[in-house]
Amino acid sequence: MTEVLRTLKQPLTLGEWHLPEGHSVAVATALIHADPELYPEPHAFRPDRFRSFQPRPWEYLPFGGGIRRCIGAAFATHEMQQVLGVLLDGLDVTLASPHPATPVRRSITMAPSEGVRARCALRAQADRGTVAQGGGREA
Repeated sequence: MTEVLRTLKQPLTLGEWHLPEGHSVAVATALIHADPELYPEPHAFRPDRFRSFQPRPWEYLPFGGGIRRCIGAAFATHEMQQVLGVLLDGLDVTLASPHPATPVRRSITMAPSEGVRARCALRAQADRGTVAQGGGREA
């Protein structure tokens, strides 16, 4: 699976591979993200896995890496945490299908071929956080 290609400006030896100058290479982020040594049960829907695991920069690459890492990565991540925290504060979300989604290419990213159906149920009021003024969450 090819993602974002780079062209070598000089020869590169990587393990047993000897690649000439001018050869195109890419990091297969989907393979890194599916590595069971880094992510136990990598295909399981476990969004809480990142609560106790802080991946190193080369282990989690949704925004690319190195000098060409997406300039908006930090903002996008912060914004996602804020928006999802408020939206999902009062919901329990589970997958509607026990079958894994089939990934397909969407430009330079991967996405589920048919989307992902989920079930949402209201969480009991006692289990919900409260939304503080200004959009933050309080426990």
